[in-house]
Amino acid sequence: MDLTIKRMHAIFDSGVINNELWLGQSRQREFAALCEIMGWLGAFDYALHSSIVDHMIATDALFNHASPRQLARYRDEALCMRRVYAFGCTEVGVGTDVRHVQTQVTYDRKRHCLILHSPSPQACKCWIGNALRAAQVVMVIARLTVDGEDQGHHWFRVVIRKRENGRLQDGVRVMACDPKGGIHANQVAAIRFDQMTIPVDALLQRHAHFTEDGVFVSDLPLNERFIDSLKTFLQERLLFMAGIRHSAGLAVHLGYRFARHRLIHTADGPTPLLSQPLFRQRLYAIQLKALALKYLEQAVRKRFEAHWAQVARRKELHILAALDKSVGAWMGLDALALSRELCGSQGFHHYNQIVTQRIDCEVANTFAGDSSVMAYQIIRDALTRQRFVDSPPNNIGQYVEAKIVSQCSEAAGYSHQQAVGIAYARALDLIIQEVESQRLLDGETLADLVEVFNSQLHPWLEACCHTLSRRATQVQIKRLAGLLKPPQALISAPIDKRDYIRKFTLPLYEEQ
Repeated sequence: MDLTIKRMHAIFDSGVINNELWLGQSRQREFAALCEIMGWLGAFDYALHSSIVDHMIATDALFNHASPRQLARYRDEALCMRRVYAFGCTEVGVGTDVRHVQTQVTYDRKRHCLILHSPSPQACKCWIGNALRAAQVVMVIARLTVDGEDQGHHWFRVVIRKRENGRLQDGVRVMACDPKGGIHANQVAAIRFDQMTIPVDALLQRHAHFTEDGVFVSDLPLNERFIDSLKTFLQERLLFMAGIRHSAGLAVHLGYRFARHRLIHTADGPTPLLSQPLFRQRLYAIQLKALALKYLEQAVRKRFEAHWAQVARRKELHILAALDKSVGAWMGLDALALSRELCGSQGFHHYNQIVTQRIDCEVANTFAGDSSVMAYQIIRDALTRQRFVDSPPNNIGQYVEAKIVSQCSEAAGYSHQQAVGIAYARALDLIIQEVESQRLLDGETLADLVEVFNSQLHPWLEACCHTLSRRATQVQIKRLAGLLKPPQALISAPIDKRDYIRKFTLPLYEEQ
């Protein structure tokens, strides 16, 4: 955990990533580079990746909701990580259902201050990255009460420690969420606020503030404050997708390298595992899934870059982010699990990177919103804004979406399977558009890529092609391996090298 924070300081000190590279900020032209670097960090160490995202989401909340005066005061400390920030959104009782957070902030008129309180165990902020020991500032979303009236959702900048790893302020209690299933190097904690006194300017004041006389003023109507508070829940989903996409790509690469080195015995003598058709069929399908993730991320990111400045299209971007996050998590975890199986017992070894990446990335289905809930948002949008009223579907992804929408309209509701199906169908549509517009793959390879979606879309397909077994040649697999190859600096697994068996067994041959 301490090493993670040290690495974060080194990264932010270098200026290679920070919130200025987010869309809407001064270096937004470098957003694609930010996603790529965050992807590399995810493949290197998903705990480091998630810890950095935790800090940057909190900084984004500051950027979105602080007044110009507050931003001038706190911008550099957050941007350069002179103070470690945590993102205090999730509560243990409601998860990421932000509308129903219970954390309360009450205005104390006599003392002209605010009282921050967790009114029940369900209201404790939970799974808060960086918070256990390092974070000095937590960006807290809570409901504000003034003179007995509920003023809705607001963000607060709450100092919980005066220095990194220092003593907690009065009114704050912190508990580790360990033992976690993965990302062990992220300081994930639960936080209880117990009648904590915070200054009135802890309230982020872009749209609301208290006058010196204690009058609460907001330029947003009450019914708009919750929607406004959600501004920060978009771009970080693309960063999570980048992390799991690169993690999956690394795992698939290691499966390919292992198959080149691993020798099996045949009638013709020792031969690489990659020579076996049945193995190649498995590997080829996983390569195609990793490639699909790459093109999905690319397609969504381009739309964010093109339309971010158009506020009227934020709803559309929200759905794209939900799509990117949910399908990215599902397909990425699938690719990681199957890559681990490809490598047999070596795939289960910690130092070969795959199983540790799989365990760490398990959290991807929870971080930044539950993947299934994301799919429900996607299908509700599809039913509300039907895309094929005036023009017919023109690829298989669009065809499946139209079919599911028709089924749901007749039934006046939708099932979980239909929600997941429409998420995959929209993802496939984006991938096909990206591949065809940029001429990224030949027609046969694109047809193979489409086929790996059959397991999710088969209820709505009239017939499924089965070309993977025929196309899984050594030449094709080598070609895809070149498209997926990660930077060598990310690879530390012994199975990447031809002499991995000698190194693995070396202690047995050393003189005692």
